[in-house]
Amino acid sequence: MHGQNLVVTPQSDRLVRVDDDRLMRGYVEYDPGVPMRAIDLRALWWIFVRNRVLMLAIMLVALVIGAASIWLPKPVYTARATIQIEPQAARILGTENITPDPGSSENNRMLQTQVDLLGSGSTAQHVTHQLNLVNDPQFLREVGLENEPAGDFRAAQVASALREKLSLSSPRDTRLIAIRYDSHDPARAARIANSFAETFINDTLQRRLDTFTYSRNFLHRQLGETKGRLEKSESNLVSYALSAGLVNAGNAAGAAGGDGERRSITTASLVDINTAYSQAQTNRMQAQQRWEQAMATPAMNLPEVLSNPAIQNLTRQRAELEATLQQERERRQDNHPAIIQAKAQIVELDRQIGAIAGGIRASIGNQFRVAAGQEAALRGSVSALKAATFAEQGKDVRYNILKREVDTNRNLYNTLLQRYNEVSTQVANTTNPISIIDRAQMPSSPSYPRPALNMALASLAGVALALVAGFVRTRMDDKVHGPTDVESDFRTPLLGVVPLLKGGESIAEAMDDPLSSVTEAHHAICLALDPVVQTPERSVLLLTSSSSNEGKSTIAVKISSSLAATGKNVLLIDGDMRRGSLHQLLGLSNHLGLADLLSKRSGEGLVDAVQYCEHHGFSVLSRGGRSSANPAELLANSSFAALLNEAAGLYDAIVLDGPPVLGLADAPRISGMADATVFVVEANRTSKADVKIALKRLGDAGADQIGLVISKYDPAKDTGAYGYAYRYDYPLDEDGIADEAPLPQLQMKV
Repeated sequence: MHGQNLVVTPQSDRLVRVDDDRLMRGYVEYDPGVPMRAIDLRALWWIFVRNRVLMLAIMLVALVIGAASIWLPKPVYTARATIQIEPQAARILGTENITPDPGSSENNRMLQTQVDLLGSGSTAQHVTHQLNLVNDPQFLREVGLENEPAGDFRAAQVASALREKLSLSSPRDTRLIAIRYDSHDPARAARIANSFAETFINDTLQRRLDTFTYSRNFLHRQLGETKGRLEKSESNLVSYALSAGLVNAGNAAGAAGGDGERRSITTASLVDINTAYSQAQTNRMQAQQRWEQAMATPAMNLPEVLSNPAIQNLTRQRAELEATLQQERERRQDNHPAIIQAKAQIVELDRQIGAIAGGIRASIGNQFRVAAGQEAALRGSVSALKAATFAEQGKDVRYNILKREVDTNRNLYNTLLQRYNEVSTQVANTTNPISIIDRAQMPSSPSYPRPALNMALASLAGVALALVAGFVRTRMDDKVHGPTDVESDFRTPLLGVVPLLKGGESIAEAMDDPLSSVTEAHHAICLALDPVVQTPERSVLLLTSSSSNEGKSTIAVKISSSLAATGKNVLLIDGDMRRGSLHQLLGLSNHLGLADLLSKRSGEGLVDAVQYCEHHGFSVLSRGGRSSANPAELLANSSFAALLNEAAGLYDAIVLDGPPVLGLADAPRISGMADATVFVVEANRTSKADVKIALKRLGDAGADQIGLVISKYDPAKDTGAYGYAYRYDYPLDEDGIADEAPLPQLQMKV
């Protein structure tokens, strides 16, 4: 009884047939040549349409809240004052005019510190005291503290209320701070804002003065203590020097060393005599060298002799006499008195020169002996002074300790005195780095509420919340709404869509009307089922659903009626032996039916139990009376299969109005005996999870050729991008009446 399989491809909306070896149990083939869709604006529109009531309600509530925020609150006025803060470098003399640039990071840190100080609790307390806000009934009423008892607690509460309504800001890359204060009274807002600026300036200057005053007093105390320690250490030094017999020769002219250390008389004498001893050694060595040279060199060749003026004069006279003697010898004999006299004079000059040269050599020797004697004498003095100095060094250790203490106290005293003078100078030259740029003026219009801004924010918030609610509701909605859900969530072909009746039309009227949308939808379903029912063999068609009351009985009746209209001998069986209602829907008797035949209580056969429905033109086997046996057990035995075989020999098509799948075992058992299974899903009621579970149970039971039909479909509630409509093209006669209705066609709009 199996024919070719039925498949609907969502991309083309066409019915195709596949062979038995590619039997599709809930599988949908997709055409890979069809590109994927981008953002579907139509789907977004359907989300809005389906959730329009919720979204419009949210937007309306947001607008109401926005309007309430305009009319209900009391107007708030904001007064604004601006102060400037300049970094102040340390000024000692008060003549420095250049302020170094601290850098962007340090400037921001300094400004943030000033902002925190301006918004501190101490500043708020000073403003409270300055304006006497603790006793201002209007201000207390504004901040809700009129019932607080007077005292420190009320003052603290008032200061806290001031800080709550105070806002501070500093524009980037500036040294400005904007002070804003909100109040219901514009004059009070301006007065408090200006008071914050003035109080902050006064507090800042006072803090600087307090810092300098504290530093000055501290330094003054330290100076007194250090001065006392210095005087005491100096007195101890002098007392020790007197007791030890140490005389400081460091202040004497030429007696102090280059390092300024204390130098006693013994040490000074040792230094001086040691210096003279070193010079005597040098002189002795030089004299010894000259004497040794004089002894080894002829007297006339000594440098001292050659450089002596007397020797030079006598040598010149001798040279002149030699020249005169030479001239006289040219004219006279050697025995001439003139020649003899000249020779005698030359001999005398030689004697004188020799005597002088000998005296000079003897003088060099005497100088050597004198230098050697001086060296020996100074050597003894140095040795004696060294012994005295070594004896005095033990006393110098204690003296140096006391001297260092004096120097330390003196340096500390001088440093403190210098810093004290600097601080005193700074106090005299202290300036306030904070100044008021703009004083707060009384605002003429309230800063809150702002109608345009409030309504704009309320509108934006309403739209955003409405969109979020719509998307969340859509994402959380697990109901099957339309064909798009079937195509995207279930791997099962869609056979057709039965629209929801509107306008008070009954199902009976819609089924009897050949031009109604319900009738056309069932024609389309029958057309999709042609590959199964329009075969030479007999075919069994099962209709089921996940739960009851989803419209499968109505569809089963309409399919049977449509098949009967094509000339087929059709048998409609009510397979729901628990809650079957076909006999009520068709107005037939339920005295003898399927349950009776399967339980064999009456002993009658199929022909006796079948009833013919003349109105629709097909035969009906009702569910029968209540049986004590379980319907699942009746369907499981061979009697039901035999009954179907018997019916297949008598009828061209058999339509089974089966029970629901979930919670029962009846439908899966019947599906294994049917040639095709039509699964009915009620739109906007059945959950996708139930459909998936039911389809899985049918597939596991061996159901062949499962196709889906959506019942009670309302396009207005479908969030998908598809809407289904039925178009009829009827030729009209000259009176405007349709002559003949052609075969209707199911059309899909995108």
